[in-house]
Amino acid sequence: MYWSVLQHVSLGFIIVCTQASLCAGLIWPTPNPAFQLGEPIEAYVQPTASGVPDSGLFGCVRNHGGRFHEGLDLYPVERDQHGEAIDAVFAVLPGRVVYVNQTSSYSSYGRYVVIEHDTEAPAFHTLYAHLASVGHGIVVGTRVEPGTKLGIMGRSASYSIPRTRAHLHFEVGFRLTDQFQSWYDRQNYNSKNRHGIWNGMNLVSVDPLGFYESVRGGKAKTLNDYLKSIPASARVRVQTSIIPGFVKNYPSLVTRPYSGRQVVAWDIAFSKYGVPKEWTPRFAEEDIGGRVGDVKVLAYNPSILNVQSCRRVLDIAGSTPKISSGTLITIKKLFGFK
Repeated sequence: MYWSVLQHVSLGFIIVCTQASLCAGLIWPTPNPAFQLGEPIEAYVQPTASGVPDSGLFGCVRNHGGRFHEGLDLYPVERDQHGEAIDAVFAVLPGRVVYVNQTSSYSSYGRYVVIEHDTEAPAFHTLYAHLASVGHGIVVGTRVEPGTKLGIMGRSASYSIPRTRAHLHFEVGFRLTDQFQSWYDRQNYNSKNRHGIWNGMNLVSVDPLGFYESVRGGKAKTLNDYLKSIPASARVRVQTSIIPGFVKNYPSLVTRPYSGRQVVAWDIAFSKYGVPKEWTPRFAEEDIGGRVGDVKVLAYNPSILNVQSCRRVLDIAGSTPKISSGTLITIKKLFGFK
């Protein structure tokens, strides 16, 4: 799919089209035109109580770099007489509604909607959280187009968000497994999984702002282009013949065909914050050695890991890099390991 960028500033849209006359592409999720106008992040990013604009961005931006933030927080440009946000929230690409949570107290996301963009390759999702209300007709199975109103921006959550910090929490990413409930049950959590495979613990994300900037700058035409442009922080080999659901759900992330061949391992390239962005199957005839169940580091990027303050794929404190506990949990989810 080849995209070009058009601006409809009056609606707050960036529209990305397959053809100039057939607009069905990427738009901005709120009416605020600041990003399209090239304004600084202070013009559209909602910070935390710290007031530091970067705290509303994606990455290690919370608690002085020690806490990860999975999405991008966008503030409203309109409020009612009581000071509540009233901005509409829009679907950013064509897709299908795959999850709606209407009960604020059930999640730190509050009321949220997930759209799977199933005409893209890979078929990634976008998530829209802290909604004050969900739009009429936005139910699981509904087809949406760019600009479909999903709801109204708000401050719903299982915790308290003051009206002055109402915002849209926006994510772009992938689900790790369709067998998430089995993993969840093994953890002996005290709370019920109310969100199925669309529980935040089953989702991994890329930087939404980085993606948009890459498209706007002509460096990427699709999310797959953007993924390929992101350097890998580490490559890990998992010795198993299992074909994980992630590979079946996102086949465009696999580097070579494996159908009809005896897979003995997967070499996985992880992004800086743990997205398994590239998968290379290894075959029996390649005689790679190792034992079933082995998980080992093949390569890593010290220039990324040395400056990263949270969510590392590898721990590099000692003389030999080790796979971090977070990455091991991700691998268990991906492959169903116990």
